[in-house]
Amino acid sequence: MINILSNPLMYLGLTVLFYFVFGLLQKRFKTPLFNPLLWSIIFVIAYILFIVFISKGNINEENIALEYEKYASSTMIFDIMLAPVTVALALPLYLNRNILKENWLAILVATIVGTTSSILTVIGLSHILGLSNDVILALYPRGVTTAIAKEIGAILGVSEYESITVIVVCLTGVVGAVIGPLLIKLFGKKDDVVIGLSLGSASHAIGTSKSFDYSQKAGAIATVSIITNGLLTLIISLIISLI
Repeated sequence: MINILSNPLMYLGLTVLFYFVFGLLQKRFKTPLFNPLLWSIIFVIAYILFIVFISKGNINEENIALEYEKYASSTMIFDIMLAPVTVALALPLYLNRNILKENWLAILVATIVGTTSSILTVIGLSHILGLSNDVILALYPRGVTTAIAKEIGAILGVSEYESITVIVVCLTGVVGAVIGPLLIKLFGKKDDVVIGLSLGSASHAIGTSKSFDYSQKAGAIATVSIITNGLLTLIISLIISLI
């Protein structure tokens, strides 16, 4: 029985199922509180802990790590798809190029402010918490997409902390995609440029996906925002690596 529950196809199927179900709930109730990525993560973690408990009878770090490795290898296809999915964002960018030309200054300023504040926040909080320099470097790319963040981590020489980078990037995206729409509604913002820049800069690809729920224009603005944000973060990381 346990072999069926922890089968690679079961892990892959459940991950897709969790995301699909909460995606439907989000569309049905039109609330970011049902963010499919957030709840997929929660349910996958709960399922892995359940498997470890019934198979090992002891939920400890070693047993969790072993089961996680099995899950990670079962869902490797998602990692492979990250790069082409990120590149696919270029399509709405091209289709809305005239809109982007009209708002290039706002996009540039928002990207610079967003990237700078993101890195400064990481540095400030990391020093307050007493984190090591390597961990701080691993947290630098938290505001960009996972595919770019992994490459930046390699450039900075902290690939061994890749799991920390991925977790923080996902948390940044989920929190931004959940809280962002609530703030937009609270402050009554209806401008597509504002919506696209805020969601794209604050929560990268996840926020960009959410911005398309508002309009194609907002999605296009968010798309160019995460691209410029990624480039700026990469440039800053290259400078840091040379110091």
